[in-house]
Amino acid sequence: MPGNVQVPADRQPIILLVEQTSGGYAKIATVITSDLPNVAQAMPENTVRFERVTLEEAHRLYREQQLQMQQVREYLKRVYGL
Repeated sequence: MPGNVQVPADRQPIILLVEQTSGGYAKIATVITSDLPNVAQAMPENTVRFERVTLEEAHRLYREQQLQMQQVREYLKRVYGL
């Protein structure tokens, strides 16, 4: 699943997005869906900090993000006819 955090033998964690491995590395966490766009834009030198969230919190953040995106779509449609 996108967002899996795996730790290969060199102990440098990697966050998988659309690419996936078929096993072998320890999976230590999963980035929540609403944070994936930020992770996808991170550069290799960037520091990423993790925070534990409950499933309910992850769902709430996802719903908020979807609502914001819907508001942007409605604005663009109203202003630019897109």
